[in-house]
Amino acid sequence: MAGSPAIHVQQEKAADLFWQVAAVVALFFVAVIIAIAIGVPILLMLMFWNPWLLFLLVMVAGGVWLLVKTVAAVRNMAWRSRHRSRFELRQAGIETTEWNTLGADFPVRRTIPFDSVTGVVASYRIVRRMVRVNRMIPMGNGPRTITETAPVLHVLFHQDGRRQITSIPFTSHQDPGVDTWIAELRKRGVELGYTSRFLVWQDEKYLSDEARLEYFKTTGEVIPFPEAGGWLENVVPLDHLWSGHTRQLQEQAEQRDPALRAARLKPTARDWLRGAWFATMYALGSSYLLLHLVNDGTLPAGSWPLGVGVILPAAALFFLPLRHGLRWYHALGCWLLLLVISFTGVVNTLEVMPAAEQVALALLGLTAVSPALLWIPYLLVKRTALSGGTRSAVVPHARTATRR
Repeated sequence: MAGSPAIHVQQEKAADLFWQVAAVVALFFVAVIIAIAIGVPILLMLMFWNPWLLFLLVMVAGGVWLLVKTVAAVRNMAWRSRHRSRFELRQAGIETTEWNTLGADFPVRRTIPFDSVTGVVASYRIVRRMVRVNRMIPMGNGPRTITETAPVLHVLFHQDGRRQITSIPFTSHQDPGVDTWIAELRKRGVELGYTSRFLVWQDEKYLSDEARLEYFKTTGEVIPFPEAGGWLENVVPLDHLWSGHTRQLQEQAEQRDPALRAARLKPTARDWLRGAWFATMYALGSSYLLLHLVNDGTLPAGSWPLGVGVILPAAALFFLPLRHGLRWYHALGCWLLLLVISFTGVVNTLEVMPAAEQVALALLGLTAVSPALLWIPYLLVKRTALSGGTRSAVVPHARTATRR
């Protein structure tokens, strides 16, 4: 194949100047943190010789751990900058020089004739993930992960008596090379497919070759790639088709095995945290307002029944993130949380709002017997979840990711 004319050469490129500068700036700040974590405790122990300062060794250990991780990350980045894979599309087939294994001494070289290619699946690779912080709260408009993606072509072929795979990454969604490869593969009669599932990540092995081969062998998620048009003009319609297709597969699987649906609807730790956050913020704010108004004389001392307006909405806010898999023990957890909040209110009232002490104690008593009332928001939220449908189990894919 060496004499076969080259149609297109796809080579991995170095990071943009912006990201190179960002990496240097981040490395500087990490170096400062490491220096403080290791140097300051050691300096204090040498200056004062106080046995209690030995507790600072925990800080030193953290600094050493961060140093080891940083050195490893820098070495990996340096290695990747010197070893970039190369993929050549030729008239007779595909030639690759792949540096897939971090730290490898020699690349993997492949020569893949077109007659050995069984199919090519277009998908996405993860270029990088970033965390954008709006407000440091564990809810939907708090810290948010932004995923930058780019196209990748997974070439499936038979060689040496076994199924193999190689993945050809492209720099961005605007890279004209991906259309060149798609057009040439069409001419060769290669079957093209599409999936929105993330299967490749540049900085770590998201899925091994064996795992990707198993995915393509067993999954029904791959849909046909259109017979006309390039990547950009097809990707949005394909995303919608793929979402509907995978949702249908999910419903069929759950009909065969109801345990899958129960597992999907089971609330996660994030759902628990969001519910606890909502309930705590509302209960603290509303109970403080109630006690403050009583302490100022705006409300009479017999206003403790207004505590129902604290407990029931707080419980509803606790149940909302858990609504798709709401169970009785969630109500128990909510009751314990509200009990702790009410007790905290009593302690604070004794110090800063003594006039509202009786109301705070009454609110604590009302919370103690509130399990008899929590069924009201519990049933309302659960009924809302049943009437509003269930959340999808489809893993977030490139339609929600940032394209460049």
